[in-house]
Amino acid sequence: MNPAAAEIRSTIRNVLASWGGLVAEERRLAPPTRDIPTLARFLGRHIEWLARHPAAGDMVDEIRDLTRRARNIAYPNNVRRVPIGGCPDDGCAGELVALIRRQDDVLPSEIVCTVSPSHSWPVTWWTRLARQIRTRQGERA
Repeated sequence: MNPAAAEIRSTIRNVLASWGGLVAEERRLAPPTRDIPTLARFLGRHIEWLARHPAAGDMVDEIRDLTRRARNIAYPNNVRRVPIGGCPDDGCAGELVALIRRQDDVLPSEIVCTVSPSHSWPVTWWTRLARQIRTRQGERA
């Protein structure tokens, strides 16, 4: 277990619970349970009310900071890995993963195959790759 991930998760839960408590108290509602999905749904249902609240800016700043901290813990090298699906190259059993890098990174974002290093696509080819994947999916259907 990653201690930094556990700590940020706990902090996120506490912050969402705090804002949920504010909504519940000021709107005279039962407070939500202290699990992140329930808290997020509760706050989402009251987002218009929260947007008009005098502390809305504070909430936005706090959640933006938590999001940034969580992202840095989840992606310490600033590379997000997004699963795409099966590799469209004939006979390849690999899975495609998009490696999303920051704009100022030395390396560009790309889609790579988990099996064959030669199966990779730069950002400029992603539209073409999407068409290729759709074509392959149509052949399998």
